Amino acid sequence: MPLKSPIKIACEYYLGNRGITAPVKRCARFEDLWFIVFEEDPADVEISFACGIYECYDFVPSKGFKWNKANYKAIKNNLTKS
Repeated sequence: MPLKSPIKIACEYYLGNRGITAPVKRCARFEDLWFIVFEEDPADVEISFACGIYECYDFVPSKGFKWNKANYKAIKNNLTKS
């Protein structure tokens, strides 16, 4: 069995502290945002602000999703526009 990455461990810890125990397929953190793909629903990347509760603010298709800082920053800018 392969070892989990430190970011995946941190993500599962973050979710577990909020009562979510669904298996995580992939995740990333950028500043105060989490990008999470759950094994139960691998078609979507859930985007959540890292805060006291878990609340999905947006979904984007996981197919073709770019797992890089430039994409994370663009998504964050779109979410925080007033």
